[in-house]
Amino acid sequence: MRFVKHILVCLLSALLFFISWPPNSVPGTIFIALLPIFWLVFNFDTGKRKYAAWSLFASLFVSFFLLNFMLTSWVMEAHWGGGLFASVFNALLMSLVFFLVYKLKDRMGVKHAFMALPILWLAFEYLHLNWELTWPWLTLGNVFADQPSWVQWYEYTGVLGGSLWVLLINSILYYVLTKAFAKESFVKPMMLALVIFTVPYGISKSITSNASQSDGDQVKVVIVQPNYEPHFEKFTIPQDSQLLRVEGLLDSVWQTHPDLIVLPETFITDWIWESRIENAPVIQRMRSWLKDHPKTQILTGASTGKVLNDPNPLKSTARRSQGGIWYEVFNTALLISADEPVQIFHKSKLVPGAEMTPYSALLKPILDKFPIELGGTVGNFGVNDSIFNLTSKQGDFTSLICYESIFGEYVSGFVQKGAEWICIITNDGWWGDSYGHQQHHSYARLRAIENRRYIVRSANTGISSVINPNGTVEQFLPYAESGIIEATVVKSGVNTFYSQYGDYLGRLASFLAIIYLLQLTLTYLKKDAIDLKSIKK
Repeated sequence: MRFVKHILVCLLSALLFFISWPPNSVPGTIFIALLPIFWLVFNFDTGKRKYAAWSLFASLFVSFFLLNFMLTSWVMEAHWGGGLFASVFNALLMSLVFFLVYKLKDRMGVKHAFMALPILWLAFEYLHLNWELTWPWLTLGNVFADQPSWVQWYEYTGVLGGSLWVLLINSILYYVLTKAFAKESFVKPMMLALVIFTVPYGISKSITSNASQSDGDQVKVVIVQPNYEPHFEKFTIPQDSQLLRVEGLLDSVWQTHPDLIVLPETFITDWIWESRIENAPVIQRMRSWLKDHPKTQILTGASTGKVLNDPNPLKSTARRSQGGIWYEVFNTALLISADEPVQIFHKSKLVPGAEMTPYSALLKPILDKFPIELGGTVGNFGVNDSIFNLTSKQGDFTSLICYESIFGEYVSGFVQKGAEWICIITNDGWWGDSYGHQQHHSYARLRAIENRRYIVRSANTGISSVINPNGTVEQFLPYAESGIIEATVVKSGVNTFYSQYGDYLGRLASFLAIIYLLQLTLTYLKKDAIDLKSIKK
């Protein structure tokens, strides 16, 4: 009976998460989604069973695996093993957080457990944004991506502020329920929950109502969505055929004299050596488009390589050709002009397993045998040595490539360097017509709010869009349609609080989490010392 009850609790929590998350987007349910997990952790009784606590961990894992699988199983469209591993591994980490809370409750009391929960969870999310096994897709603050009017204050906190908001309200509501079931007064904690909910919500509404249209300089942008299915079309159809399709789409825009044409990630499928990039046939073909439009530039994705003339010391991302030449491969954004050298930007936030081998000394032998193939290539990609923007004729901007747009602090680094607007180029078609491309597009709205920048997004199969600094989608092309968007975006030089300080909540939480973990360790050492003394006596 106890097992059945625990399973029902797990199902309820997973269902509430699923309903709340984009694209389902009933975000109010996230404020009660953790209550079943709270009940499981704070009421679990091991009795005299020696390993009973691990049954709690198993129950937690079931709940978190279900919610991960329901919301991110679309990754399996690209690679079933990678998708399954993401769900399992993320569920293990989430379960570990609550298991540590249970241990803190057992050793230090309920009060410390409640205080430690948001600290440990935020530390976990911050870790997931910064280590090599990064997978921050289900950061709690992302849940509001389709309701930007709720979280305009992300310009001060980033998405981790949203995570803290969710955790605090869940914690207080659980306390309210315990008081109610005990038939004690719960008016004060209920009022506190209402305040914690309404104040950020009210601030967000106030920011939205007081927002004014920016009167800065404008950039005329054309976004291209070619719409090639990536598994069977994108990397088999000849490059010339793809160029002809884009030329047809652009026929109607030249008379408007656009400043920037944006093509998606890996639009250029022909291999390009960066040392010969100026003479590459596909680059010369694109430059021919600009012959009569010298003020227009083209941003496009490509796969490029660079020979390592001095391979000492040898980079972990280096590859060796059959002829013995060492080189690196990059997922690249190129800014092409009619009369200037091509500017090159390399994707630097790479997909674990597909574009980089996390902790390669341990995992490389496994991934060499069971590779995860995305984008037609596999292996360790090279990255930029530092953050820098692309310089157009209209000003500086950054070109994020696919997965990079998930990382708020990383994106803000480009804004600190002077990016006046943000471009995202991506190929979400690997995931099929699933939640994947919808969630990825929605998360871009949060980057716009955090940095108060216009975002221009070109996706191979969709969703391509223009997002304003308040996170509102002004124009878009739906999934699986070929077409273009003509838009005017406004440049901005404003640096938000978050742009300057990034994920400071995560850094603070990580510091406090270390203190709590040390305290928990000391309680175990102290108990072992007492037990040892009693044995000696």
